[in-house]
Amino acid sequence: MYRCDHNECCGHSNDRVGAEIGMLHNLLRRQMACMTEKSANSANVTGMQAMIVHHLILREKEGDLFQKDIESAFQMRRSTATGILQLMEQHGILRREPVAHDGRLKRLVLTDRARAMDERITERMVQMEQILRRGITEEELNNWFAVSEKIRSNLEQYQGNLCREGQKKW
Repeated sequence: MYRCDHNECCGHSNDRVGAEIGMLHNLLRRQMACMTEKSANSANVTGMQAMIVHHLILREKEGDLFQKDIESAFQMRRSTATGILQLMEQHGILRREPVAHDGRLKRLVLTDRARAMDERITERMVQMEQILRRGITEEELNNWFAVSEKIRSNLEQYQGNLCREGQKKW
């Protein structure tokens, strides 16, 4: 079986950016889900739901929040956001309320139950941030954020184009 070393086929070394980001993503999501589920355990809430609760609490001072805000903040598809928010609504974590200026729009409103979970969720997220930053200097973090922003920009530039069948804009 032929195994590509990436130097010959695409000019890259074995240190592939996408593969590394994918592995970090998986590790981080598993750990965050575990930590937030423990803090929200008694409320029967998933890790993603807990992260959404926390996000909504942090952003609610900015004004009304909608499903599209969740889609954007968590880079998720509309159908995924719909499913998660419907479950949160069924479990009494949030309500969707129409806004006066457009009856089609439904703002997301957290319940008291959701607010009660947030302190524990915040504690877990602070712990995770401390774990992630351990042994990393401010200069290294600043460099990482700069590279991360460039990668995000590269991906956003091609967003949608790469998913269309038969279209390759490389």
